[in-house]
Amino acid sequence: MAYWADLVQDLLILIARRVDFVEDFAAFGRVCRSWRLVAVKENFKGSQQIPWLMLAEEEEEEEEEGEGDDKNNRAVNGRRFVSITEGVVIGKLMLPEARGKRCLETRGWLVTISESGDMNLLHPLTRVQVSLPPITTLKYYYEDEMYNTYIQIQKAVLSSSPSGSSKDDYVLMIIYGGSGFLGFCRCGDKAWTTIETRLGCFMDITYFNGQFYAVNARGMIYVCDVGGRNPTEACPVGSEIQYTVAPNDERRPYIVELEGNLLIVIRDGYYPRFLGDYGNEGINEDDIVDESKIEYGTREFLVFKVDVSNWRGTELHNLGDNALFLGDNASIFVKASKFSGLRPNCIYYTDDCWPSYIHFKRGGGKEHGYLQLERWKPDCLL
Repeated sequence: MAYWADLVQDLLILIARRVDFVEDFAAFGRVCRSWRLVAVKENFKGSQQIPWLMLAEEEEEEEEEGEGDDKNNRAVNGRRFVSITEGVVIGKLMLPEARGKRCLETRGWLVTISESGDMNLLHPLTRVQVSLPPITTLKYYYEDEMYNTYIQIQKAVLSSSPSGSSKDDYVLMIIYGGSGFLGFCRCGDKAWTTIETRLGCFMDITYFNGQFYAVNARGMIYVCDVGGRNPTEACPVGSEIQYTVAPNDERRPYIVELEGNLLIVIRDGYYPRFLGDYGNEGINEDDIVDESKIEYGTREFLVFKVDVSNWRGTELHNLGDNALFLGDNASIFVKASKFSGLRPNCIYYTDDCWPSYIHFKRGGGKEHGYLQLERWKPDCLL
């Protein structure tokens, strides 16, 4: 009988580099300590992956004396991940560093935010952590009942993946606060720097062709040259950009990259529409809404390819073999033909209208779904 834990490290590295899927790579690292030491991102040579859905933290179990302690601690410290195509829990990763924290994703890293405002970058496979400036150093940081510490940060995007070295030159940009401010930090910064340009609430950001681009609630695009002469300025890149249907109070824009092109995706039906008495009188902050008196749910998506030479948008009606995973946390394109169970020319999306959650008993809308393209009509909503 061979002792797999005693395999020499060079042989383990060769095995690790032959693992194709990240699910299997994560399981590889859980075998034993010697296998975990080589289960680092540098040794993962697998193919493009379908995004995982990370579930919310499980409620803590009561600890028991004796052997039960370790079991319950494992349950509390782990995070469950779901396969989107199969709809089943893939497994649980041990992430004690994320316990009791909100997590945002960027380039395979998690931005973790504690209740006290401490922030870190955490790699979910290697568990490497990189310190970030605390949330309390944000210029317009404030805390109230609705915009508490956990939800101060709406989006986070890295310019490049950190190596964990002090020589890293990455920049992390965030959208924060109820008014949608932009802020950023460089590797080693002790405080956040705020983008001072205020022309509407910023809704989404992406890193494209060496620059950060942001889109505000009206669908206008801005560039943020954080390494240039005016790092705290967001410059509009063409006030004449045109859409067939402009964003309004019920539409929410996203900005994403597809095969070297910049796209604006407008989600219609993002915010709930209140009917009857709710529509005339509005609702109080503590009201629980009668869901028979609202219209809530995504109706369609409008997708525009942006011509960066004149910053005008041309509507797209087909994504080809691509599937778009769209959400407040991250937006990713994947080649559908490479994966069984993934539909081409589709948008998979999450319900990310978090303000509605305080009014709906069920927590607001469908948790996930997809719309088949053909103008992305909702007849294929799941």
